[in-house]
Amino acid sequence: MEFFLVVFSLVLVLATKNANGGGGFSFDEYYYQTFGGNHLTILDQGNEVQLLLDQSTGAGFSSRRDFGSGYFGISMKIPDKNSTGVDTSFYLISVPVGQPVGGVKHYEVDIEFFGTNGNPHVLSTNVFMNDFGGKEQLFHLWFDPTVDFHKYAILWNQNQIVWFVDETPIRVWKNMSNRGVGFPAVPMHVEASIWNPNWLGTIDWRQGPFTAHYREFPINGCRYQGSNPRDCFSQNYYWNQPQYSQLSPDQQRKLQEARRNYMFEDYCNDPIKKGQECQFNQ
Repeated sequence: MEFFLVVFSLVLVLATKNANGGGGFSFDEYYYQTFGGNHLTILDQGNEVQLLLDQSTGAGFSSRRDFGSGYFGISMKIPDKNSTGVDTSFYLISVPVGQPVGGVKHYEVDIEFFGTNGNPHVLSTNVFMNDFGGKEQLFHLWFDPTVDFHKYAILWNQNQIVWFVDETPIRVWKNMSNRGVGFPAVPMHVEASIWNPNWLGTIDWRQGPFTAHYREFPINGCRYQGSNPRDCFSQNYYWNQPQYSQLSPDQQRKLQEARRNYMFEDYCNDPIKKGQECQFNQ
């Protein structure tokens, strides 16, 4: 009887969490604010966060832990209006929070939205493999990302990195370190932000303030331990199991369709930027 009550209580707790939206797992359980003061607002009992950008500052947050592998996803709705110059992001990075990134070789896996003046919004994917990046692949998606929430995710295991939009793979970076191609072998954490980098152009502040919204905060990641870093390669974690070592035939088909129909710029087509990894990641 006691065992039944314990099980029933656990089921009731989980059901309550699921009923609250976003799995019932609050922002504070997984993330903390990194900058922006009152430009970050926690909504819906912690199940949603709003980031605001105005002329004074943007805002951002970071995961509470470093990871060695995982499936990192979040739901986002980006700013509408004329948002030229606004960058809304979700990414993995090896540089500690607060440490300058400019001019520093590091590892980073990016999902960024570049605001526009009403034209289709640009989704940028980029990677820094202990270098300075410059490996952008840009997409116009099959939906308007300002209208509703959509799921954006990064799979990272010892075999590959995959970018997903609503579970559709749009880019792959295979582990070809045996061929001299960079691949993360260091801990990374998750960050997200809204800001206005100079290289994106001038913002029309009359259109502001600009707001981005985030939901679904749980992280499926292996917490990095310096004393045992290879634990994050264990198949005890579902994302390290053999079926995640490469895309399935159906995923490969969807990848090719997404790239053929929605990718409009690829650094691999630039003879100056193109690296040997391009032959492996098409």
